[in-house]
Amino acid sequence: MALITVVGASGNSVQVTVDGADKSALVKQANKLASQLGNELSSLDARNLAAGSSTFSGNQAGYGVITASGAYNVSGNVEWLTVGSDASNQPGTALAGWVNLDATKATASNLNVLAGTNAGVNFRAGSQSGTFLGGSGDNFFQGSNLNNAGDWNISVGDGNNVINSGNGNNTITSGLGDNTITLGNGFNQVHSNGQDTITASTGTQNITLTGASSTVDVGSNSLVVDTASNQQITVGGSSTVVGGSQDLVTLAGTTGTVTGGELSTISAAQGDFMVANAKNADVSILGNLTFKNGTGETTITAGQSTIYGAEGLDAHVNATSANSLFIATTGNQTLDGASSIYGIHAFGADSGTTAQTFIGGSGASAADTLVAGTGNATLTGGSGAANVFGFRNGVAGADYTITDFGSAAGNSVLLVHYDSAYLKNGQGYTKDNFQQVLDAATHQNGNTTITLSDNSKITFVGVDSLNINQFSGF
Repeated sequence: MALITVVGASGNSVQVTVDGADKSALVKQANKLASQLGNELSSLDARNLAAGSSTFSGNQAGYGVITASGAYNVSGNVEWLTVGSDASNQPGTALAGWVNLDATKATASNLNVLAGTNAGVNFRAGSQSGTFLGGSGDNFFQGSNLNNAGDWNISVGDGNNVINSGNGNNTITSGLGDNTITLGNGFNQVHSNGQDTITASTGTQNITLTGASSTVDVGSNSLVVDTASNQQITVGGSSTVVGGSQDLVTLAGTTGTVTGGELSTISAAQGDFMVANAKNADVSILGNLTFKNGTGETTITAGQSTIYGAEGLDAHVNATSANSLFIATTGNQTLDGASSIYGIHAFGADSGTTAQTFIGGSGASAADTLVAGTGNATLTGGSGAANVFGFRNGVAGADYTITDFGSAAGNSVLLVHYDSAYLKNGQGYTKDNFQQVLDAATHQNGNTTITLSDNSKITFVGVDSLNINQFSGF
């Protein structure tokens, strides 16, 4: 706890208590306000206030000092209020009582309130703008809900504070306590250090969470940044959540983005959503999902997904209403769509050293297209509709395994850019000369392996023989 010395109304000093989570910043802010007040004191109508009503009239701005508990109403042209203990009568101690402070009838355009008591301050703002610093205790801040509400900079210490921001554009910093923050229809910036409950039905919110286990439920066009863990976050449409660790994120609108985070659970209803750079996530979307650069063991359930892989991604994908697309990049990646009732079109990396595994859907309508990339790959089409296994000349050239070529009737292999029309050097395949590749196949333990002109080796597990009609592209 720190005691900030503030100049009083008649040469005495007032002690304001500060115990904020980021104490150095809160103390710095309190000292800055105290210094500013000291510089302006000679031009102020300075008074020691008694409980009850006080009116500051005339052209000279007012400064009110409160050093005793009780209920206070201030009106007129008051620009400064200080609430704390009298340093002469209570040296080194904080004001112990609760202070109710009503400034709804204050007429100055800006009001600075510098307060710190053991119990806290109950403050009601008018339509003015201002600064409220509640350095200690359990404070209650009530902003104006009028359409012409002013803008406030609100900072509180480590108590259990209640903040109703009002309808201005506000900046709010909370301490380590269990704070309840209700935001109005302006643009609000919140820096939450505690275990807070933050809600808003309207307005545009920009919220940073540095404490763990908070609950956030805000509307559209919001930004929530979690730098901690175990948050429960709900945002409206066109909002962005930057995830922390083990968060529960709900995208309640028809659009939204989650970026970053680890071990988080992300859900949304119908709409178009993006999840990027998540690690070990559990994603459940009724609508359309774009998933980019995720890593770790991740579960994706979505109506339709477009997935851009990243090195280290182990994706378990369930497409519930339409075919999905998986585009791998450089590095080791796994796509497991075995639980999907719809097909998956998967494309391996175009460059780099990779080891990739693609498992297609298994529903009756799950027709998969699995296209190998530059590195070794294992391809499993699933037992649903006919699947296509693709290999691209100029990209392929490694060892490939098709684990279940015989599991679905009509399975086929598409050879891309291996044809003579594309190569134009007499080396390309035609239907007639590709038979030579099949004739040169090796057979071992019930498996068949063929070697293409670019040295790609394709092993068909459990297949004793192949025929030319199972291949296309020439």
